[in-house]
Amino acid sequence: MISNFLAEDSSEIPADLRETSTVKYPSDVLFWGAIFTKGLIPQDGHLIFTKWLHNQRQRICMIDKFSEEQQVILSEINKISKFVSAERAFFNAQLNSVEQTYTYIYDDSNCKIDLPNISCEDVMVLSLLSIRKLILRIEVIYEHKRTIEIYFGSGFLLNDRLVLTCAHSFDPIQWGKEKVPYKKIHVCYSDPAYETFFSSVNPSNLLIAATVIRRGLEKDNLSNYDELKSDSTDLAILALDKAVTHLQFNEYFEPKLNCSSSKSGAITINSKLFLVSYNGELTDDDALKPYRYLKGPENLTIEKLNYSHHVNYKSISIGNLIQESSSDNQYGMHNCTILPGSSGALIIGSAEQFVETFNKFIPVNSKLFVEFIREAIVPNIVDDELVRKWQAVFE
Repeated sequence: MISNFLAEDSSEIPADLRETSTVKYPSDVLFWGAIFTKGLIPQDGHLIFTKWLHNQRQRICMIDKFSEEQQVILSEINKISKFVSAERAFFNAQLNSVEQTYTYIYDDSNCKIDLPNISCEDVMVLSLLSIRKLILRIEVIYEHKRTIEIYFGSGFLLNDRLVLTCAHSFDPIQWGKEKVPYKKIHVCYSDPAYETFFSSVNPSNLLIAATVIRRGLEKDNLSNYDELKSDSTDLAILALDKAVTHLQFNEYFEPKLNCSSSKSGAITINSKLFLVSYNGELTDDDALKPYRYLKGPENLTIEKLNYSHHVNYKSISIGNLIQESSSDNQYGMHNCTILPGSSGALIIGSAEQFVETFNKFIPVNSKLFVEFIREAIVPNIVDDELVRKWQAVFE
């Protein structure tokens, strides 16, 4: 929900954005032109929208030599702000089309991916193929007075029993006047993983029940059912009720970083990123609202968004880093095109190693992630060799 915005003239904010309905949890908001609001909007206060735009114009105009990115931002600010939530498809104005994702292609026992302008022998392609088996679809079930509400997310296996994902996927939801916590969690690693697989009447035998064993850091003081706070670490671990059988030990997630990628600043603005997740199927035309204020996608439909994002399949989205994490903002930001249901995705950089993770993403070599490894990952791994691999990240 877009909230806590004030303007000197209410007409500056489109009516259907002012009156937008509540969603499960507050979405992050972007001004079109890749400006991330975290760090710009007070966490517990209001933003004077008109004043912010004025200050942004002044700040950018003070720079003598504009970068291409700054020119784009200034151009868009001088027009009208376009609101896009974190889990949104990106529209390519140059091609006049929605960005698309790329699926894994199965041929008997073999698997391949066909990515634009990337050789099938490229090391990144090999890395993306190697992590395919790790990606899971997560179902979070809420029950209230014999009514069921289901939400989906993504995650990835650390070993045959542990799943790393986002903490906010397990927030309580607003159900009428009540806050309702989740009731059950299931995961599925098949590709595709159709929503019908998660049917309560006839569930697939590929489903595995899961339990949240950790959300955030110890200092966040989050229970398994609390709503994630704005300053909490958006990481969680699930424990599966039974081990998966499709992974060998040598296929477990490799957390190690090479020397160059483990240094601060190795992944810089505009670096290429590859996000692997499941995208959920859109059914409500309200999902098209953010695009009504853009020139180009006049003929955009729910069907086109679903088709271009290969909903219910594991797929790869290619984008760029548009904001680095910093001491003031623990999250980096990307422009990989995604739909709801992708939270908890694995993101890898172009430096040949697993460098970044999650759509509101936290770098693996960041202070927060290292703390999470110490507090939550290492204590829950029983294999000594795997423990040593994780400890190598911060040694």
